[in-house]
Amino acid sequence: MARLLQEPKEEHLDYLRELITNKFSKPIVNSNDCKLLEDAIQEANNLRLSVDTLARLFGIKKSASSPSIFTLDTCSLYVGYASWKDLVISYLDQNELYQKALLFEIMEHPISFDELVTRLNECPKSIALFETFRQIMLFKVQQKDEAFFERLFEIKLLFEYQENYKYAIYNTVHLLSILCHKHDWLSKIAIQHYANLSYTFNYFVEWVVVPERAYYLPLLQRYCYYKANDNAALLFYHLILCTYYGEKKEWNLFDAHYRSISYLIIDSYTLNNVLKMRWFGVQLYYNIHHNEFDLQEALLKKIVNSNYINHNDSGHRVSSIFMICNYLFIAEKYDTIITLFEEKTNERSDILGYWAELNYNQLKVYYAFSLVRNERKERAIEVFKQIKPDRFDLNFKNRMIAVYKSLDALLK
Repeated sequence: MARLLQEPKEEHLDYLRELITNKFSKPIVNSNDCKLLEDAIQEANNLRLSVDTLARLFGIKKSASSPSIFTLDTCSLYVGYASWKDLVISYLDQNELYQKALLFEIMEHPISFDELVTRLNECPKSIALFETFRQIMLFKVQQKDEAFFERLFEIKLLFEYQENYKYAIYNTVHLLSILCHKHDWLSKIAIQHYANLSYTFNYFVEWVVVPERAYYLPLLQRYCYYKANDNAALLFYHLILCTYYGEKKEWNLFDAHYRSISYLIIDSYTLNNVLKMRWFGVQLYYNIHHNEFDLQEALLKKIVNSNYINHNDSGHRVSSIFMICNYLFIAEKYDTIITLFEEKTNERSDILGYWAELNYNQLKVYYAFSLVRNERKERAIEVFKQIKPDRFDLNFKNRMIAVYKSLDALLK
């Protein structure tokens, strides 16, 4: 059976399922529905799709592979399109036109937040919808529409977590963070309303980690208040503040949060790779501040041998290494940075996810800087030429640009 040259996007498949359900006038929820649909398609188009094929398309049966082009073309024909390609083009055209019309209407005439939500819910969820919404945000900040920003995260269509849209959510909340940074009135709204979001993730605290911005620490404090019974959230809170105060050398505040981490009995928790690396980094700051040299060396060995640093998944491994290198760089542990890069990323796949690719690019900055400090300037120049300064993660962009510029000056 012929396969597609490009994997179909889930939003396009959702649209196809919606059209089929509308034409069939009945939800497709079991094998009997698929049998009836098989007969309907046969009668309409004189083409046959098996019950199993339709069950896989509608998620009634699990499948690791995408539908064939024959399946997609046949279903598209059933709902009135000449082919799958024509259906996708029509979807994109309709989606773009409707969204642009909505954007222009909002700019021309005031509409209530509830009406906006209703109108957005009429749009199929897509990457393009997030793009339109970010344009709406920019217009609303010009209007100083406080009611809109107070209720922003009520738009479940956009903020209910789906893996396919995590990068779109990530970019949206980072735009919001920048707007809060530039507008005091909006930062006050963020502190008041964004600390206790009713989603799987608190995007605005956990995905936008920018303690250097004035609004973030008060926001984090409120987050801690709401999460008083959530040990994992408390751990995140204290690790972020330990990192922040350790790098500012405010050791009294650092020690207070470090003690709080100790009270949480951290080893009883299964930490994800990011929090685990932050915990290693915070311990490193503590040992350096208290001149515990033997503990430093033991910790560095523990870092190199960590399961996360040696993870089978290359993207997971690269991201873990980058996170701990943020701390190793501040601690001037250049030998360990070189060891991690040369021994733990040499087997990385050429295909990394979005964040891992950014982290690998950023990791090269730390690696090249460490090479210079170890008098390996020629190799540092080679690595420096590979770095893409326009591809830094938004949470680390300012830090990475500063290190990149310092490195550039050292190599001239």
